[in-house]
Amino acid sequence: MPSYAVPSHFLAAFAKSAVGTALLDLKGRWIAFNDALCRILGYPRDELLALDYRDVTHPADLDADLTQLQRMLAGDLDSYCLEKRYCRPDGAVVWGLLTVTLSHDDAGRPECLIAQVIDITAQKKAIEDRDALFALAPDLLSISSHDGYIMQVNPAWHALLGWDEAVLKSRPFVDFLHPDDRARTLEKAGELAGGGTVLGFRNRYLHADGSWRWIEWSTSVAGDGRMFCSGRDVTEQIEAEERTRRLSWELHHRATHDFLTGLPNRYEFMGRLQHAIDTAGRAPHPPVLMFIDLDGFKAVNDVCGHETGDAVLIAFGRRLREAVRRADIVARLAGDEFVVLLDRLHGSWPAAIEAVQAILRLAGQPYPETGGRTQPGATIGMALHRPGESADQLLSRADAAMYAAKKAGKNRAAYERAGQWVLLGA
Repeated sequence: MPSYAVPSHFLAAFAKSAVGTALLDLKGRWIAFNDALCRILGYPRDELLALDYRDVTHPADLDADLTQLQRMLAGDLDSYCLEKRYCRPDGAVVWGLLTVTLSHDDAGRPECLIAQVIDITAQKKAIEDRDALFALAPDLLSISSHDGYIMQVNPAWHALLGWDEAVLKSRPFVDFLHPDDRARTLEKAGELAGGGTVLGFRNRYLHADGSWRWIEWSTSVAGDGRMFCSGRDVTEQIEAEERTRRLSWELHHRATHDFLTGLPNRYEFMGRLQHAIDTAGRAPHPPVLMFIDLDGFKAVNDVCGHETGDAVLIAFGRRLREAVRRADIVARLAGDEFVVLLDRLHGSWPAAIEAVQAILRLAGQPYPETGGRTQPGATIGMALHRPGESADQLLSRADAAMYAAKKAGKNRAAYERAGQWVLLGA
């Protein structure tokens, strides 16, 4: 070993250090090293003394180390730091974080090298394991910076969304989001600023082919703003849920609405009528029910045929809807029987009279569907809900009023007042 006067306080400082420390001459030969370096490199002291740092450096890392050393000796660097591998005598490879500093004598001339080695084998192994898992995971995994740029993604991104990693890193991640999802995504990210976790957040991400994929995210935000994200493709699940919702709606609609006119059927109407009655106590005006019979409908079927009869029923349903407010309920009970529920009318009865007259006028207009061969009309029975009266009782009174109007000549309306029938014309 070259002769060199190592200060005693320097030797004392690194002798007990857990960091591998060595003093080398400018040619890379050992001057002194501590026991920690022997433990890291796996060599007994006498064997390590017979080697220089090149002998224990992994061949793949030697050029990088020499390049940095030459730059430092040339005056370009005061020190350098790099991760490199060392070869132990048992064949094992150990990773070290090497820091090399150039020491000068009192005259300012380069004198020796001070090297420190920290064993980072366990950390490198953990990173390798993480990267292996990162690469194999079928879910989208990513790390984003605080400014919204993706720093790292796994291969699943390309497999699922078709984007190369370079493209994903070149733009803020929000650029890849569906326009309708950007605001709420940024809002959620803002809620997590400074740290936090969110599970099950869904948004749509742009595929390279221009389509959109639904992704369900689990995201954790670190204190420095970095976002660690795991996302799974739930497009098929959401599409299946939407199909189920549509089917459920269609089945419910078919069960509660008349197939011909599209109006609520008897089952649906009675539920709505009962609800109106249940809430009538909290409203200033009680509901008014009209029971309507399409006069002359049998003649339409007999003269024009059932297909025309169906068309007249559809047209009559539309005229009923036109005659009342959007908030009112029009339904077909069966055959040529219809009902209209006027709920929460201002002025209640006078307003109901106006609605009845409007229905009679519209019902009495010609029906192009019949070609003028017969002219249907309407007869209406009216009933104002009474306290404590059930839905069936109210419907029965309106039905009785309709029959009273029919006996009086059809194409008119009737309601009961003080035990007497009151008739109305168009």
